[in-house]
Amino acid sequence: MTDNKTKKSQVWGGRFVESPLEANVRFCAGRDVAALPMADQLLVFYDLWTNLAHSKMLSEVGVLTAQEYQEIYEVFTQIDAGEFILDPTKEDVHMNLEQYLIQNKGVLAGKKIHSGRSRNDQVSTDMRLYLRTEVLHTLQSVSLLIQSILNKAQSHTHSVMPGFTHYQPGMPSTVAHWLTSWSQGLLRDVQALLDNLSQLNQSPLGSAASFGTSWPINRERTAELLAFDQVQENSLDSISSRGEHEARVTASIALLMNRLSQVSQDLILWTTPFYQFAKIADRYVTGSSIMPQKRNPDFAEIIRAKAAQVSGTLTSLLGIQKGSMSGYNRDSQQTKYLIMDLFREVEDAPVILSGVLDTLEFNEEQLGKAAIQDFLNAADVADWLAQTFELSFRDCYEILSLAVKYSALSSDRLTLEGLQQAVSEAGFDGKIQLTQTQVDELNDPVALIERKTHIGAPSPAAVSKMLTSQQAELDALQEKIQLWDRKIGVTDLGALEALKP
Repeated sequence: MTDNKTKKSQVWGGRFVESPLEANVRFCAGRDVAALPMADQLLVFYDLWTNLAHSKMLSEVGVLTAQEYQEIYEVFTQIDAGEFILDPTKEDVHMNLEQYLIQNKGVLAGKKIHSGRSRNDQVSTDMRLYLRTEVLHTLQSVSLLIQSILNKAQSHTHSVMPGFTHYQPGMPSTVAHWLTSWSQGLLRDVQALLDNLSQLNQSPLGSAASFGTSWPINRERTAELLAFDQVQENSLDSISSRGEHEARVTASIALLMNRLSQVSQDLILWTTPFYQFAKIADRYVTGSSIMPQKRNPDFAEIIRAKAAQVSGTLTSLLGIQKGSMSGYNRDSQQTKYLIMDLFREVEDAPVILSGVLDTLEFNEEQLGKAAIQDFLNAADVADWLAQTFELSFRDCYEILSLAVKYSALSSDRLTLEGLQQAVSEAGFDGKIQLTQTQVDELNDPVALIERKTHIGAPSPAAVSKMLTSQQAELDALQEKIQLWDRKIGVTDLGALEALKP
């Protein structure tokens, strides 16, 4: 049912049966009408966590008294990270929180919380915590996208369609075979991000400016309180590597976004009136301010552009690191902005695509017609001739080249007459005898596809096995994601029981 109130917020949309999805409209509008928060606003929660972990450790080693830590804990756990207003004159989130503790709340023990650390290791720690959370969110959304793909493929193991090379008709395939190629690649992307998560989950806190501290700190304890797997041991490397994990994560996301860009291009082509292979639901398309008939897959075009943007971000991150002397350099401040922009730009892409796939409708009739046109079966027929008459593939390839030429004079499919003329011209009259029944079967894409029984083939039997194996792989990866969620998926300071005095 049409929601006129929703539709009136856009000039376009009058031709649609269902209202545009607000999330998709926002995704396509991007930053045109959306303001960006301060970068350090995104770090308030993580800096509170870092401050509390460091302060608790200082109280345990005698730098702070139990009473002093109690005061610090009570103030910091009362702060709403989303509402805390940063003062630009205090440079960054670290000084904002420290000065808030001292000046606004009168907690003089706040003057001690910087003992045994620097803003260098403090921001590095905050960024590790931020990266962990964002990578986890990305993993969760990509795993949902994979599930959407597998669910859709399950319904289309027998749906024949053309496969393409060079954007030209290649060989018969199935919808499910095409879809499971997407999901197989995305499973690799999930594994790569899980590997990134394991690598970055080491604590740099306590490295101070780069060269350690004489304060009696316990780095293992703060690593434990912040849910890190271990300490990043060398203090100089801990600071010098600022931006390295941002680059590693970005490299994985660049590959992920390239894949989503390719999926998007497939969807753009499939859904044009010239292909008519599928239809995107009204809620995921946009209209035109001048052409009332338009149904534009803007989300797919936006994803293509975002993939290019991520590649540029990776180049920038690598460039910032390569010219720096070991130790802290202010250049690394820019890596914060780059990685935050990256997650902001890509976070909704898998979510939008999941919705598109869930509601995508395939035109079985049009797919079937396209699967028998343009001599799509030529390579398969060459294989069949070679196997049936014990000839070399190359000889049969030449026969089919001639058969296509002669059949095309009267049809867009292989004809018995065209094949016979080709066989004769190639000098195989006595070796190859064909009937109309055989030609009819060879022109049937379903019969040809079912002959392909090896692992990974497009036949329904082979694809069904792929669906089973990919689902098992996804289930195993989701278990790992859930383990990470239980370990680091903390969103409320009140849940940090280990930090209580």
